[in-house]
Amino acid sequence: MEIQAKLIELLAYAHDEVQAFVASLTKDERAAVGTRESWATKDTFAHLAEWQARFAEQLAASLRGETTPTYDDIDEANAEIFASYQGQSWDDVMGRFERGRRELLAHIQSFTEDDLASTQKFPWQNGQPLWRRIVGTVYIHPVLHLSPLYHERGKLDDVCRLQETMAEKLALFSDAPDWQGTVTYNLACHYALIGEKDQALTTLDKALHLNPGLAEWSKQDSDLASLHDDPKYQSLVEAALGVQE
Repeated sequence: MEIQAKLIELLAYAHDEVQAFVASLTKDERAAVGTRESWATKDTFAHLAEWQARFAEQLAASLRGETTPTYDDIDEANAEIFASYQGQSWDDVMGRFERGRRELLAHIQSFTEDDLASTQKFPWQNGQPLWRRIVGTVYIHPVLHLSPLYHERGKLDDVCRLQETMAEKLALFSDAPDWQGTVTYNLACHYALIGEKDQALTTLDKALHLNPGLAEWSKQDSDLASLHDDPKYQSLVEAALGVQE
C-alpha cells in the first residue's frame, strides 16, 4: 500500500476512535468545565482540534510559499488555546475538530508519493519525511490523549488496545530501524506506565536493539521512571550505549 493510502486509512481509523470515545460520554461529561492545570474532556478535544487546524493551516501557507508561525513555548501556546476555547460549547469544539480533519484529508489527497516521502518539501520538516509529521498530528497525537482519558475511566483494556494497535499501524510505514525502534520504544513506555514491568523491559530491549540512539534519552524519560533502578534496565542501556561507541 502506498504512503498516501496508508495516511488516509490512518486518518479514518483515528476519526473512528475519536467518535467511539465521544459516543461514550454523558451530557455532563461533555459539559464539564476544567482548569488550566486540570483539563476537562472538552478542553482535551479543543487542544486536539486547534493543533490539527494549525497544522492544516501550516500546510496551506507553506504551499503558498508563505512563512509559517513557530511555537517556541508549547506550554504557553497550550495555555492560550485553553483560554480561547473556554467559552465555546462542545458542539463548537467538535465542529472545529471536524473542519480540521477534512482540511488535512484534502491536503493528504493532494500530495504525491514523492511529496510525502520528501524530507525537504517544507523548511520546517527538520529532516523528517512529510508523512511522519502528518502521522504525528492525525494519529499519534489523538491516541496520546485518548489513552489517559480511557485510563481515568478505568478502561485499561481500551488503553492497551489503542497503544498496541498504534504500534502495529505505525510499523507499516517504514522498515527503517530508527523508525521501528521508536515505535517499539513508545510501546515500552506504555507498558511501563501501566505497571507491566516485564513486558516493558522485553519491549525496550527490542527497541534499543533497533535504535540504540534512544538509550541516552531513556535515562531521563519520565515514562520509564519505574524501570530506572532495575538492573535489567541498566544492563540494556549499557549494552545499547556500547553499540554506539
